[in-house]
Formats: sequence, structure tokens, C-alpha cells
Amino acid sequence: MIKNVVIKNLLINTVFRGFTILNKLVPKNDKRILLYADLGFRDNTKYLYDYLLEQNYNDEYEIVCAVNDYEKFRNYKIKNVKFTSNVKGVFKYLSSGHVFYSFGRIPIRPTNKQTVIQMWHGTSFKGFANNMKQSNSTKNQFYSYVYASSEYFKPIVKKKFSCFSENVFLCGHPRTDVFYQSTPKYNLGKFKKTVIWLPTFRTSSKLGQSDTETNNVIPLFEVTELNQLEKYLAKKDIQLIVKLHPMQNISNVDTSRFTHLKLLTNQQFVENKFDLYRLLKQMDALITDYSSVFYDYLLLNRPIGFTEDDEDQYEKNRGFAVDDPDKFKPGMRIKTKHDLYDFLDDVLNSKDTYVAKRNEINNLANHYQDGKNCERTLTLSKIVKN
Repeated sequence: MIKNVVIKNLLINTVFRGFTILNKLVPKNDKRILLYADLGFRDNTKYLYDYLLEQNYNDEYEIVCAVNDYEKFRNYKIKNVKFTSNVKGVFKYLSSGHVFYSFGRIPIRPTNKQTVIQMWHGTSFKGFANNMKQSNSTKNQFYSYVYASSEYFKPIVKKKFSCFSENVFLCGHPRTDVFYQSTPKYNLGKFKKTVIWLPTFRTSSKLGQSDTETNNVIPLFEVTELNQLEKYLAKKDIQLIVKLHPMQNISNVDTSRFTHLKLLTNQQFVENKFDLYRLLKQMDALITDYSSVFYDYLLLNRPIGFTEDDEDQYEKNRGFAVDDPDKFKPGMRIKTKHDLYDFLDDVLNSKDTYVAKRNEINNLANHYQDGKNCERTLTLSKIVKN
């Protein structure tokens, strides 16, 4: 990933302009699907891939997965499926009739013989990251379509991706389709309640982003205070699974002594073979802060708690994509440790006073609530089976 905006724009306006010209000359294979991701093979890209295989599209289509962690898939032997590097993916792009992103992009303008769809990896709540704030304009139309989860978010998507209104297509996130499917449950142990906490990242060396000055592993708690949280959870028999952001490092924290507090790095999450959205489906409640995951969790209509210990600083540094962020928080506001304990107590006692508010925001944020976003995506790109 190139994080230097100046270099990135220089390449877009020089090297990749040449690729755009070349792309007009190379014939397109309408039976080739390219799935491209430069932050791991996951999220909407992976869920679309799973759907393609479940529905046997690989019987008729060649599926190329250009991902930065492609070496993990060297031993995959699946009919008409190939994993390759991001660099080689650029050349596969030139001959692919269908291209899908949820992370990254190839800055080549598609021809009218291609459909290139940016599904992205979340409905906007927090402000745009530094790597999105570039001198990009509608002259660089690298997508045939960009997804917006509802009419409300169409103008936000248009602004975020500097595209025309006709490029914005109404579609939910393919990853949420699993909420509507019958899937095996993970063996998480026996507890009275299980809650997941998904804190967003505050500092990212990869993205050159520093949203707040906190060094806490999770909001509200210093490292030395995690024992206190563990004792509370054990007393109440609540399991709290904290899925840390892929860019967060907790190498200095000893988690082996915890029985009810589960701090999972992205690597541990993968090693446990967890699928985030299948896991979310099993949760009794969600805690988050500025992560867009809460829009998706609204589809399940279960309690959500929002941590706000650094909201003022976050708004000053990163900001929010929506005009009224308070409106989009249909759940308990958690500013202190005591607020967190109150929220968990409510979950334990099945006390839920935000059902109507969640429904209101769900209808505002999620136009489609039917679990058919993968199907909708393939239909848009005119991918059909004979």
C-alpha cells in the first residue's frame, strides 16, 4: 500500500494513465471475475467470494483473487479459482470483465466492456481517513459503481469517492447476508451473556492516521485496569470478546490469565477461524465507538453501547461523515467505566429501551434488509449462470 498521497497521485497521473490507455486496447473476458484487496482477503470481497463458490459460479467463471496475503492460499485447489499478488492483479484487471473491491483499488479507468464495483468496507460514520483526502476529482472515475447502503448515504458516498451521482448504486454490504442464513455456531463456552466489543483504531502507521492520543488497548481502561474488568465479568458470568482492530498491537499485554475477558488480535481471530459476521450473529449485544459495524448490527436489532470517552478529541481530529452523529447512536452512551457496567447489567437482565430507536436508524441506514446483497451485486455486474 502506498500511503504517500503525493507519490500516489503522481503514479495515477503518469504510469496508470498509460494503463488506462492500454485497458482500452485489451479485449475483455466476460467470464473472468477479479476480486482485489490490498488489506487482506476479507470483508465484502471475501463474502462475495464465498457466495460465488456456494452458488457454483466457478463452474462457468474464472475467479481471480488478487490479494496482498495471497501466499496463504498457495495450496488452494479449487476449480477455476486462482490467487495472485496485487501487482499481478493489475495485469489481470486489463482482461477482466468484472472487478470488485472492498479495500484499495487499481487506478485504471474501466471501459464500457467492464463493470468495476467498489463495495467498500463500511457505511460512513466517522470522517474520511487521511488517505481518502486527496486531490482526486471526477476526472478519475475508477469505478463503474460505488455502493451506498441507503438514499441518505448517497451524497456522502458521492463526496467520499469524488464520483458522479449515476455511479452511486443502492446496495447493502454483502457481508451482512449471513445474518439471514442458517450457519453453524461457534463453541464459545457457556456464559449467561456474550457481548462483543469492536473498538475502532485510533492510530495507524499504515494509513498515517492519528485520531486521538490514547494508548489504551480498549477505551476507558488502562492496561493495569483490565484485571478490574475481568473480575466484574467473572462475577456476572458475562463473556466479553474484544476483537481488536487489525492494525492494533497488544504485544505488551498478558491476556493468558483472563477467563471472561477475551482480547483477540486479528491474528488470533484468524487462528480461531472466526468469521466476524457469523460471530456477530451469535452475540447478545455489541459495544463499539465510531466503527461503522453498528449500522450492520442494526439488522439484528440487539442492544448496542457506544463508548464516548474521547469523542470531542476524535471529532476534532478525524470528524464524522454524518452531520448529526448523536442521531446515529441508538443505544446507551458509555463515557465511564460505570456506564459500561450499567450497559452490561442491562444486557444481563434483558433490559432494552432502544428497540424503536434502533429500528428508526436501521431504516435510515439500511435500505435493503433481505440478505440478498451478494445476489444484487452479481446482477448489477451481469454475472449470470447458464
